Amino acid sequence: MKKYMLWPLLAVIGGGSAFVLRLLQRGTGFEADTGLPIPGNPYAVLLAIWFVVVAAGCLLAARATLPADREDPPLFPAGFSVSSPGLLTPAVMGIFLLAASGVADLLFGVSGASALTGSGEMVTVMVTTRGSQLFSGGEHLLVGVLSLLMAVSLFPAIPACRVRPEGEARKPFQGALLLVPVCCLVVRLVLTYRAVSSDPSLTDYYPELLAVVFLTLAFYRLSSFAFRAGRTRRYALYAVLAIAFCLATLADLPDTARLLFYLGGALTLFGFLFQRSAVLAAPWDNI
Repeated sequence: MKKYMLWPLLAVIGGGSAFVLRLLQRGTGFEADTGLPIPGNPYAVLLAIWFVVVAAGCLLAARATLPADREDPPLFPAGFSVSSPGLLTPAVMGIFLLAASGVADLLFGVSGASALTGSGEMVTVMVTTRGSQLFSGGEHLLVGVLSLLMAVSLFPAIPACRVRPEGEARKPFQGALLLVPVCCLVVRLVLTYRAVSSDPSLTDYYPELLAVVFLTLAFYRLSSFAFRAGRTRRYALYAVLAIAFCLATLADLPDTARLLFYLGGALTLFGFLFQRSAVLAAPWDNI
């Protein structure tokens, strides 16, 4: 049992440490006037090393604890179905945070209002939110819709993963719903890369860009369980790395919508990883 529950612990340790190191890097590794990175900052080096350590540790732990890729792939939601409602809480919280992120993006996207000045000129008034902005007004509308689509498509997976009382029929789950977050994340990845590619400092934006990359990979591997192609090792690896990069991105103090998005994505993946670990640890309690 303990060897399977190691994975939620790895996610917490990996993500928490990445957050602290990135926060220290933000406080000491960038020039106050220009915002450019300071060469040789120890926390920047430690953060990069930590990501490598987390990835290597996950690869070694996967070989030692998780079923081989030749395992009989469990169907979704059977491989994530748990009897305790408390085990569903992290994923539920994450999905609601994704929805809140979408609402925040939409509110910011529509906050531009046209107004006439005293001279008759038309100006645009923008209501900003706390934290550094990455997307333009129109892009906020798009990513807001994408985040809401992710939340809406993921929400039916929660009741599907709840073990029903004996004799109660389980409603069929449409596995194609799990592909919606993958498509949404691919679009968000393109928008994120377009927004950060003009930044000359890779150190400034690589955690956020890689957070979206690994979110995409992790949700893709999650969707594969619904199509008899699930691979627990790959899902666990991508989920832990996605959580680590998402929490590191939170240390950058992004705007409210992005903060909710990365926290929600990390919690959702952690929740499904927790459920999968619980099923592997005690399958007889989750049938």
